[in-house]
This record gives sequence, C-alpha cells and structure tokens, in this order.
Amino acid sequence: MKILIGMTRSDTVVSGSFKHICQIGEKFRQEGAEVIYAIGGNGEAIDKLRDSGFQVHALTGLKRDLSPISDLLSLLKLVWLILAEKPQVCSWHTAKIGALGRIAAMLTFKRSYYVPHGVPFVNTPENKGYEKYQLLEKTLSVLPSTIIGVCEFDKNEYLRIGVPDKKLLVIRNGMLGISNDNWQLSDEPVHFITAARFEDQKDYVTLAEACQQLLTEDKAFILSIYGDGQYEEQVKSYFANFPAGMINFCGVVDNFAEKLAEADVFVLSSFWEGLPRSIIEAMACKKAVVTSDVGGCSELIVEHKSGYLVPIRDANVMTSSMAEYIDDKQKIVDHGIEAYELYKQKYSLPVMLESYSEEYGVIGAKHQASARQEA
Repeated sequence: MKILIGMTRSDTVVSGSFKHICQIGEKFRQEGAEVIYAIGGNGEAIDKLRDSGFQVHALTGLKRDLSPISDLLSLLKLVWLILAEKPQVCSWHTAKIGALGRIAAMLTFKRSYYVPHGVPFVNTPENKGYEKYQLLEKTLSVLPSTIIGVCEFDKNEYLRIGVPDKKLLVIRNGMLGISNDNWQLSDEPVHFITAARFEDQKDYVTLAEACQQLLTEDKAFILSIYGDGQYEEQVKSYFANFPAGMINFCGVVDNFAEKLAEADVFVLSSFWEGLPRSIIEAMACKKAVVTSDVGGCSELIVEHKSGYLVPIRDANVMTSSMAEYIDDKQKIVDHGIEAYELYKQKYSLPVMLESYSEEYGVIGAKHQASARQEA
C-alpha cells in the first residue's frame, strides 16, 4: 500500500502539523505501507523527512496565499505526482494543499482525506483570510474527500457552514511526553514555557502584557519561549525591557518535550487554534496549562483543576492565571497530575495513530505485502 501525505509549508519543523505528518508517516511505514510526501517550498522540514528515509517531492511553487498562476501550476504538479506515484490514499494537511490536493485527488479518482489542523475560516480580526477560506471550504465540500477534524470544535465549524456530517470525522490529536524524575517544586521562580511560531495566529502581545503586569506586581517568574517565524524580531521587541534572564528566547529544539519536562507550567496565547498539540504534549509531561480559550482548547482543560482558560486578548485574566501558580506552587503539581490523567484517557499518541491506520486501511499492509511477495 502507498500513501501520499501533503503539507503546505516546509519552512519550520516546530509546527504541530509537521510533527503530526511525521508521526503518522512513521506509523504507516511501521505497518508496512510505502509513504511519500509532497510539501510546499524547499525548507528544513523537507530535509528532516529525507534524513528520516522518506521520499519527498518539493512543491517549490506552492504558496500559502492565494496565487492563481502558481496555484494552477501546483495543482497540475499534484495531478502528475498522483498519476506517477499511484498512491491508494492521499492525506492532505493544512489549508492550501488541502484545497489543491482534494481537487487533484478527485481528478485522478483517488481516495482522499483533508486534515486542516485548525479551521482556516475562524472569524477573528487577526485571521485576515477567513472569509475567502470559508467560501472556499464551502465550495470544496462537494468533493468526495473526507475532512478529519482534530477536535469537536473543528467538526462543528464545518457543520456551521453547511458541510454534510457524513463527510466529517474527528480523530483527536495525540502526543508523547516524557517524565523528569528530577523535577520538583522549589523556591526558585516559577518557570513558564511556551512554544508557538511567530505568526499571525499567536498572540504574543497579550502574553507580553501579562508578563509586564506580573513584573509590576513583583511576582517572581521566568518565561522560556521556543519557536521561530517571520515576526521573531517584532515579538522580541515586546519583551525587550524585562530584566536579564527573565524572558528567554530559545529558538527551535528537536525534542521540546525534554524542555517541557524541566519547566513548571505551559502557556499558550493565541487568536485561534484547532486542538493544540503543544498543550497535549504538556499534558503528557504532567504540566499545568494556561491557554487562550480558542478553538478546541476548552476540550483539553479542566478549568481550575488542570489549568486555566483565558478569554481571547484578555491580559488581566492571563496575568491572574499565571499568578495562581506563582502564589500557590502546589497547584503546579496538582494540576499537572490532573492534566496527565486526562491525557491518558483521550489524547495518547498510540490511540491517535491506531485511529488513522484503521481509517486509512493501513493496518495489515505489511502482511498483505508479504503475501504478494510469496505469491
């Protein structure tokens, strides 16, 4: 069995969508399927997949924004790629290649799935293209592809714009975590940690304002920020006036779970989300969470028991939520344990991978391949 997995961008390896396609690709390979990738651009994500032994087709002309000429050329390349590689299943991840890929799969009569990793038409001022994406998704819903939401919020948003329920499926995101046996509460400042790309989706302004209020209130804390993106210098300017060592920009790391395990509390400040894999990873590492109440985040947090939900753009609530852990450090432990219990019930990586394997028909591929070779 052969599966083609597509993603729009290759300029970063820290995005949740990239981690996702790596994990399902490795799972499919372990099950005996042949996995190939088609990814826009020519960035480090492509190199990482190739280093892992996967065949990758770089769609160098594919752009994130709408561009009629380059989009048509990319569509033609996807059609050619499907005809040349002959996959049994196409799995498209993120909005642009999700649109072009579904059309290409229809034209070549291939079974196709689209995983948006966060609804692209969330109505918020920061999501400047939500109207065109809403119209596009409503139009593309006539195609035979199945849309896989990573949370109930995703499914409900597609139902809201009129996509039939029979074309929708929910497979919750899953992640792995690690434990740090050396971690314990101490008299040191509470160590908050975040990992979010410096893009339009993430709300670093509110996080910076909350940190400034904590500083004004003489609350002792440290914030480690992991990630990269086009607005990196702008984001750094928001935190330029903090005392040395309080705010640390740490770049990109291969295993963020190791950094999570060393920290105390995970923070995510966003304008819109699907079901954030970074939160699930924090839960898997037994960490309490403070997050913006957007998308499927409320499906992950048991308010006041495993973390705190913050209304969008509300720096005051973000401040008070972070202060809860500074003022009462025992909550860091208690909420982390509660988060881990919820993770085990619903969001473990093996559960997610098995769900994708069953839906795509990958389970048994190794046995089928062996049978064909023996025949």
